[in-house]
Amino acid sequence: MALIERLMGDPFEPNQSLKIPVHQFAAACYEVAFGPRTVAQIKTYWAMDTATATEFDAMVALVTGTDAVKHRTIFQIEQVLLLAELRTTFYDTPALVRARFGI
Repeated sequence: MALIERLMGDPFEPNQSLKIPVHQFAAACYEVAFGPRTVAQIKTYWAMDTATATEFDAMVALVTGTDAVKHRTIFQIEQVLLLAELRTTFYDTPALVRARFGI
């Protein structure tokens, strides 16, 4: 199960502990962008496998620029993921979410 699937959640997934809460994920992104956490620490915390870690790296790569731009980017990521978690139109499949992020 890759990162987007873990963030969106799957009610039929037998192992619900794989779900990553969107707000906590956004908080972790802020911690990576502004310190003191590292990408490796976040990957370890959520026991990311190779597919999940690869998507996380792609999302982290989106967070560049000034502090204000980084804040806006993480905020936008969080908002899209909140919509995806509810399967809102245009964000109701992992493929659509990946397309929105360009990953």
